[in-house]
Amino acid sequence: MKVPVATSAEMKEAEKFPLNISDFTNLIEVANDDNMDKNNNVKRTDEYMSMPWFGIDIGGTLTKLVYFEPKDITPDEKNTEANSLRKIRKFLTKNSSYGNTGLRDTHLQMDDVDIRNRKGSLHFIRFPTSEMSSFLSLAKSKGMADLVTAVCATGGGAYKFEKDFMHELNMKLAKFDELDTLIKGVLFSELRHTTECYYFNNARDIRNSQKMAYDFSRPYPFILVNVGSGVSLLAVYGPNNYKRISGTSLGGGTFLGLCCLLTGCTSYEEAIELATKGDHTKVDKLVKDIYGGDYARFGLPGDLVASR
Repeated sequence: MKVPVATSAEMKEAEKFPLNISDFTNLIEVANDDNMDKNNNVKRTDEYMSMPWFGIDIGGTLTKLVYFEPKDITPDEKNTEANSLRKIRKFLTKNSSYGNTGLRDTHLQMDDVDIRNRKGSLHFIRFPTSEMSSFLSLAKSKGMADLVTAVCATGGGAYKFEKDFMHELNMKLAKFDELDTLIKGVLFSELRHTTECYYFNNARDIRNSQKMAYDFSRPYPFILVNVGSGVSLLAVYGPNNYKRISGTSLGGGTFLGLCCLLTGCTSYEEAIELATKGDHTKVDKLVKDIYGGDYARFGLPGDLVASR
């Protein structure tokens, strides 16, 4: 397989772009009927958009939902907001599980986030895409369809389930390109939380390794690996300049499928829980299994994985 290599011109162009928060002040879009065109694309506007604000990424294996919880609600605004809006906010932020399969990743919550002149927190919720019908029923029962006329969406499911959202919730999906939103999401997160990009120092000795913040102030060019149901590798040269240079069909879908076949588990959460209790040395081939110990010439310790 031939992988494209950056040209000297692309490398010079990449050096011009330090990570600058002013480039992304209006990065996050909010959709409703008033700012969408006939093709369900969001028209750029700085006008205030009514709450609640959601975004959704419908992947082949998991669906990820982000909810913006405003923390700067004025007394007047609180008195006039709909009772159903308060119920939705309470339901989403006071629970960490929803139905049988929906989960909120509390450790990923981002606080003190500014979006379109509002300050609040971002909550991240996920559920298996196979449970989409259950999600739509839950959303309908909680009154989300009464307040939200459109939601920004990405991923292949934004096309696959578009008619279901309209039929069940009378809700439009404002669709955005998956790879564009991926890159902008990474940059948005890093600009507002500088510890989002990190590495492990002394990673070979995982028990004694340290999590270290990575200086992402001048990031370009960089390689971005997106591990979803499949995997895409992107070479990113600037905020709006990137190439998909490679990929593989072996990804999260493969992992989950094998786990279900081998262990009898039925969900991603079960698979992860089982993995935390397992011992990889019983199935992986280590350096010491081949050499009887360390491979000293190349500094490879005996407990390093040689083959999975």
